[in-house]
This record gives sequence, C-alpha cells and structure tokens, in this order.
Amino acid sequence: DVLAGQGMYRGRAVIIATGAMGRTQTVPGEEALVGRGVSYCATCDAAFFQDEDVAVVGNNDEALEEMLFLTRFARRVHLLVPTPDFRASPDLVEEVQAHPKVQIYAATRLTEVLGSDGVEGVRIKPRDGDEQELDVTGVFIYLQGNKPITDFLHGQLPTTSSGCLEVDDMMQTSIPGVFAIGDVLCNHLKQAVVSAAEGAIAGMAVGRYLSGRENLRPDWH
Repeated sequence: DVLAGQGMYRGRAVIIATGAMGRTQTVPGEEALVGRGVSYCATCDAAFFQDEDVAVVGNNDEALEEMLFLTRFARRVHLLVPTPDFRASPDLVEEVQAHPKVQIYAATRLTEVLGSDGVEGVRIKPRDGDEQELDVTGVFIYLQGNKPITDFLHGQLPTTSSGCLEVDDMMQTSIPGVFAIGDVLCNHLKQAVVSAAEGAIAGMAVGRYLSGRENLRPDWH
C-alpha cells in the first residue's frame, strides 16, 4: 500500500522516482548566467570552453571526474574546494593533484559569479584570506545539495549513508516488487537519458515481476 496525498493506493509493484532536492541557495550571479557560462554538466558543455580558463566548484567524485573531462578542452581549470580536504576517492584526488592544467584552491568558497551577458569571472573567499577574483569564462558547480527524497520511507528500505536507495541490475530494491530509478539512486551521471533508461529497465522488470517470469525475454522486431 502507498499513502499519497489524501488517499491510499494499492498495487502489486511500485517504482520509486521521487528524485532529489537541489541546493536551496545559489550565489549571486549564478542563476542569471545559467546557460551563459554557468553550467552543472561538463560532459554537456565542456566543448564550448576550448582553450579558455574555467572554474569548477566541488569536492566529491562527481566534481573531480567532471573537472578532468574539462581539462581535455580548457586551457586552465581553477578547482575551488569548499572544504579543507577532498571527499573523493584517493586515486581520483591523486590524478587531479598531478594534472598540469589544474590549480587547486582548498577551503575556498565561491561567493559570486561575475558578468553581464556571460561569465567574466568569479569572486572567491579562502577560509583564511581575503576575497579575490579569477578571470574565467565558465564556472561548473557541483556543490552538495542533491539530497535524495527518501525520508518518507521511514526506514522501510535500506539506504546508504547519504540516504540513497540501492537496487540490483533490474532496478529492484531489497524488497521484491519495489523498484527505484533516478536521483534517489545517487548516480553521479545526472542525465535525463540515464533516468529514462532506468525507467525503461524498471518498467520491463515490473512486467516480469507481475507475470511471475524470472527472466526478461526480449522481442526483437
């Protein structure tokens, strides 16, 4: 049974796709310049910054992987790490620290995105220093804030320390008949096409579950 709104709904299977809550606050200039130098997806937009200087904000695996992708195009990447230490896998951190195109600013916050028609720079604030400006034409932001919306489950399904649901290859959770897709899984590839593919897999898996079949039988036409 699923309690939603003012009603109770009964079904033999359910797909959880409640998504995640984004950051509740942005820095000055960020929203106004989205799509004009401010981006949240290097794999989508990196090619627009060929031989230019850009900034990346973040400290986790996603931020570092996206930043390394940017180095294929950008002339220089300023990595703003809001915490004193990285919160990413050691191998990834080591690769970033050794990259000749990357300049790291530890314990440094992004305080403002500068520009009118496009990004012209960023203002940053080191924890133990004065504000300064960097001349960049792009800023890629990967700050923590994508919190999966799973609190309504009240512990009925196991989650990771970040509140993410875990599923098998067919998008099924540890409870038979309960599936999950999208941002509740905390995949670092936050692409609509990824969620759509997960939805297709889950839909087929639900059909298999309801019919009692153990394996999917593809029908090629």
